[in-house]
Amino acid sequence: MSGLAWFLNELALAWIHDKVPRGFDPLPDLWFQWFPEIRGAIQITEYIMIFMTINALAVVICHQHRWIVARRVFFCVGLAYTFRAICISLLQVPVPSVNTYCAPKGDGTFSSVMERVRRTFWSAGIEQLRPRELCGDLIVSGHTLTLFITMMTFRHYTPKRLTYLGYFYNALAFVALICILLARKHYSIDIFLGYFVSTRIFWSYHALANSYHQGDIDSNPLSQSWWTFAVRYFESDAPPPNLFLNVLEWPSSCPSKFRRRFSM
Repeated sequence: MSGLAWFLNELALAWIHDKVPRGFDPLPDLWFQWFPEIRGAIQITEYIMIFMTINALAVVICHQHRWIVARRVFFCVGLAYTFRAICISLLQVPVPSVNTYCAPKGDGTFSSVMERVRRTFWSAGIEQLRPRELCGDLIVSGHTLTLFITMMTFRHYTPKRLTYLGYFYNALAFVALICILLARKHYSIDIFLGYFVSTRIFWSYHALANSYHQGDIDSNPLSQSWWTFAVRYFESDAPPPNLFLNVLEWPSSCPSKFRRRFSM
């Protein structure tokens, strides 16, 4: 689902690019009134985001219940980015900075849209991998979605002995968000919505998963969500919370001496 959601985001952005208002000043934003623009600050955000993503993937791969953790996390990612694709398709606003480069508009044909998708898909929206040229991916910040889902994955699925690292990740995420705003890549509302969407989806899924294993998912008000069926499907073979231990170990394909040495 995550791959499909990301494709939908790229498709929505490639289509919306031609509809973004040009020649208009950025919308009023309280943050922009208080702080100056620092264009290079986005590099700090993306380095932090890449670091946190790698660490979250390492936790998923090394968790003793890696396949259960993987489908939980990637479902949350897919759902969050699907919501983002819908949002950026529904509303187009001027870019947050007059210094933002937007490539010229195209002819709007299907072939031109798919060509944009082909050119930008592999970079995953990271400007360090490919300079930005498409505009319109506002309203919900994709960087914020990634930052918070990776942070929550690390905090939720690592042993208690690594709790202090979770606080460090919180601080990193906060710094990254500040840098997004300083670089004026998003409006403040985009950041807020990114935080709200990512945390509510992650927490709602795990709350429903706990209810499922306790046998009272139908009495949980969150079960009215249209995607509750996915929780029942993904959790059907997962151990209950009291047996789900956060133990990190090397995958079975690694040599046994490394697994014994580095297991936590």
